[in-house]
Amino acid sequence: MNVKDKIIFGLLIILIAAGGYFQWLADDMKTRMDVLKQNDQEHLDVIDKEFREDLRNLNLRFEGRGKHIRKAQQDIIANTNLINKKAEELKDAIEEVQYNLDEYRRITDKKIDRLNNDILDLQDSFDSQRRQTRRKFSDLEQTLTQLQNQVKELHEPKEDQKDKKR
Repeated sequence: MNVKDKIIFGLLIILIAAGGYFQWLADDMKTRMDVLKQNDQEHLDVIDKEFREDLRNLNLRFEGRGKHIRKAQQDIIANTNLINKKAEELKDAIEEVQYNLDEYRRITDKKIDRLNNDILDLQDSFDSQRRQTRRKFSDLEQTLTQLQNQVKELHEPKEDQKDKKR
């Protein structure tokens, strides 16, 4: 395995690890949202139960028709206000989670783009270095061939050199 493959495998491992980390963050956020949803449902059940219990107590005491109706109306208004308040808090929490998810997505996309650019730059640098190495190797082979030819010429007997001169 050459250096290029090691670099590519290293970058691939880093990308996979980063992807796993961000998937874990997203799953964690989903889990928290499920807990918030469940808590909201339980709270609504408690409010419903309290409201029904108050109505039952009022019926038992029967404080008078007008008084009973006014109390029930006040309870309904109080419960409606509480439900609206909790719904608004839940909406704010959901918007915050969505914002965080969008921010993580943007950050991840930027990091992936940077990594892709770095990989392309490394590839270009590697290709350039390879071309230079090939040229140098070719030059060395030519120089070696020339030196071998010169050594052969020097070792030839002088007669052959005289014959070649004639």
